[in-house]
Amino acid sequence: MKRATAALGVTSREDGARRRRQRGAVAVAAMAAVLVGYDMGVISGALLFIKPEFRLSPLESGFVVTTLLAGAVLGAAVAGSVAQAIGRRTTLLITCLVYVVSSVLMAAAPGYGWLLVGRALAGVAVGSTQSTVPTYLAELAPADSRGRQSTGNQLMIATGILISAVVNYFFARDLSWRWSLGLAAVPAALIGLALLRQSETPRWLMLKGRVDDARRVLDSLLPAEQAQRTFIELDTARRADVDSNTGASLNWRSLLRSRALRRIVVIATIFSMAQQLLGINSIVYYAPTILAQVGFGTQAALINTIGFGVLSVVMTLLCGYVVDRTGRRPLLIAGGIVLGLAMLGVAAVFGFHLLGTFTGQSTALAMLSIFKAGYSLTWGPVVWIMLPELFPLRARSAGVSVATSAQILVTVALTLFFPDLIAHGATGIFVFFGLFGLAAAVFVAKLLPETTRQSLESLHSPEPRRPA
Repeated sequence: MKRATAALGVTSREDGARRRRQRGAVAVAAMAAVLVGYDMGVISGALLFIKPEFRLSPLESGFVVTTLLAGAVLGAAVAGSVAQAIGRRTTLLITCLVYVVSSVLMAAAPGYGWLLVGRALAGVAVGSTQSTVPTYLAELAPADSRGRQSTGNQLMIATGILISAVVNYFFARDLSWRWSLGLAAVPAALIGLALLRQSETPRWLMLKGRVDDARRVLDSLLPAEQAQRTFIELDTARRADVDSNTGASLNWRSLLRSRALRRIVVIATIFSMAQQLLGINSIVYYAPTILAQVGFGTQAALINTIGFGVLSVVMTLLCGYVVDRTGRRPLLIAGGIVLGLAMLGVAAVFGFHLLGTFTGQSTALAMLSIFKAGYSLTWGPVVWIMLPELFPLRARSAGVSVATSAQILVTVALTLFFPDLIAHGATGIFVFFGLFGLAAAVFVAKLLPETTRQSLESLHSPEPRRPA
């Protein structure tokens, strides 16, 4: 009896150590998303001081923002093939190196042209991160906590945006904007070093036929019984692919040749694009400008942006708590409705000429706060949780890459034209965002499956298991 009890205690300690290693690997990969949020958010404050120094026109200011996004389209498009060929972890390592180089270039930029080069290179890293991190997290996380652990991606994006808002408030003035743009090099280097100690995902290893390596990774990250069960599922799926000659990983073009995969690609791409058509990045990039237009001073606008950042982090943490309990679909449907109504509220401030009044300021601040809170609880994290879940293993990297690239293309268009749209009358654009939020709720209700608490393999087997 004593021996059995002792053996049970040893097993329990070993299982605990495996869980800590698994959570550590997820945490390190998710940290890369801090750089996405930081590079997206820091420019909103830095632009206030870059514009007079480089004498930028409104169009040139828009290009400073959209150059990063144009680079991100390329990064997301390439990352799918790279991650499929050399692995998710190695792709993230290369991405961290690109972050370091781009940050140094932006900090040392002698003029507008070099600033754009640095921003474009940073964009490549941002796109690669957005395409690769969700896949890495989904492929490492157990089914019963995949939603919570995958929320780490959006949590770190929100944290990066919050950090950028704090940096903008304290440092993004005069020459200090160079420090704010160059600061990302430090965490990028540290995250890259930490990734060297992490393992590749067992699902990618299995895809490449490295069955023994996949088993070793599973045994090191999951409790023994769970590792055995997951390995059997992975190996069964691999053998089924081999038997049906569908085991080879797919590129963009191959996705469109299969009717079943083509439908998934279309739904996932619309789903991904919808996340941006709700209006979030327009709010992130231009929140200080919007608040200034409704009567807040520059410093007050930056302080309120910090408040939005704190709210976003808190609500993303809450999403991690509820997403595996409530399911993905209920959060998305409720979120679409709330976000749509919030944007219609902002439209009312502009439409009823309440700019500069106390009522207008209060309403705009309340609606933007509700929007940020609702987005961070629902569409922000849940889209990134679900995108890798929608695709089978052989199509996952390419599929997420397509959907992410399409999303960033939408963001490029919105961000490039948003300053002019809001300058010539903001009511219409906010009405569009509001109505689209309501339409997005209907889209989810009609077309998206529930993926909560199912293994990635069971989601794409002929008879998926019901959620546990």
